[in-house]
Amino acid sequence: MKKLLLSTFIMINLLTGCSSDSDYNEVETYNDKDVLYKKAAVLQDAAAQFALGANYYFGQNGYTQDYSQAKKWFEASAKQGYTTSQYNLGLMYNKGEGVKPDYKKAIMYYEQAAQANFVRAQNNLGLIYYEGKVVPQDLDKAKFWFEKAANQGHLKSQVALATIYLSNKKNYPKGLELLKQGLKANNPEAQLLMGVLYYNGIAVSQDINEAKKYYDLACKNGLQKGCELSKNSQ
Repeated sequence: MKKLLLSTFIMINLLTGCSSDSDYNEVETYNDKDVLYKKAAVLQDAAAQFALGANYYFGQNGYTQDYSQAKKWFEASAKQGYTTSQYNLGLMYNKGEGVKPDYKKAIMYYEQAAQANFVRAQNNLGLIYYEGKVVPQDLDKAKFWFEKAANQGHLKSQVALATIYLSNKKNYPKGLELLKQGLKANNPEAQLLMGVLYYNGIAVSQDINEAKKYYDLACKNGLQKGCELSKNSQ
């Protein structure tokens, strides 16, 4: 039962959504649709292609949501090595957004972005190899990619990596050290996992009151599972 409880927490909110992050904000605002299209289609500007794809993906800035068009422009940008577009394509194929799910392509695009240190691609690869649903489970590969992301400060990957370490008694100190980093950052997944450890007496002395305290913190920080476990621990 303890292993089951631990393993479920790797899956909580680790698959992150499509990105319109700093890479998008660093390019021009492109208030003029004609300017954006010219830069993307005529000048083959990878950042503009990404921006156009993001507009179609999210249905923002006056564009109607259109996954087919998003995919088209992400692909054009990805071919030029634009990592955020590679990641977004991986996510679309992983989740089947506008395309049939194709996990080989998802992994291919994730790996392209991950090799360029795109942290969310690294996290998602770790999750894929940990779950073992679409490829054979490979904990060594999962650990490799979670470590890559965790070393860049990705909190969810730190929690996932801590979970892997905490499944083996001899690695409890490493797992707890990683978990402390997440707790310092007020990360709800870390709080939830800490609650599980206290509730089950894994790597720490069993303490139901401490477990409830961490469940309540996770709940307060928006993690519904924390609310549920807090009620069940009473």
